[in-house]
Amino acid sequence: MDTPQTPHAFKPTRWSLVLRSQGQDEQARHALEELCTAYWFPLYAWSRRAGFSTADAEDLVQGFFVQVLQKQLFAAADPELGRLRTFMLTAFRRHVNDEQRRESRQKRGAGRVVSFDAAEAEAWYEAERIEDESADHMFDRQWALTVLDRALASVEEQAAARGKSAEFTALRPFLTGEATAADYERAAQALGMTANAVKVAVHRLRGRFRDCLRAEVAGTQGERGSIDEEMTYLMQVLHG
Repeated sequence: MDTPQTPHAFKPTRWSLVLRSQGQDEQARHALEELCTAYWFPLYAWSRRAGFSTADAEDLVQGFFVQVLQKQLFAAADPELGRLRTFMLTAFRRHVNDEQRRESRQKRGAGRVVSFDAAEAEAWYEAERIEDESADHMFDRQWALTVLDRALASVEEQAAARGKSAEFTALRPFLTGEATAADYERAAQALGMTANAVKVAVHRLRGRFRDCLRAEVAGTQGERGSIDEEMTYLMQVLHG
């Protein structure tokens, strides 16, 4: 696999990917690869925050996804039970506990499922690390950031499909921060639009982003999960 990049939303739901990852066929491997690409860093960050070394954290993440593929670790997964976020961390913690009991690790580089640069992963972790933050909270925060990134990537993909990539690039900052009148003027000049037209475009862009975010969260919720509750919780994790 190539180095993981932020994938686009509006693909199969995350829960459907979990179910598809069970098996040895090509479809199962593709489903697992997408799960790895999306969620390897929250698991890596949890491992590091829990006190594991860089090498051990990488081994734990690699080993976890190998177990998922080879031993159908998600065979008991039931989307009706609720949040994929909770299920994923619970399954990973169980894997970590099993590894500790066996007091063994896979040989470095063996059985690799997700490919990432250890130095880059560690630099990412150090940039995201917050003093006194628990491992579980860091996992949830990185999960929330992953969900936001996936939603943003989906908006970008939609803009490209409409031939609006330049407009998206100019207006993207309005999705992540408070905008001033000067910001609207600068965007208007860059796009050859009036400031009022930019405000309308920003309003529409924010609406599409909310729709994409809700769709992404919905894909991680089982039948008993509340989309609104999960969105509220993820925002609290990011801003709390």
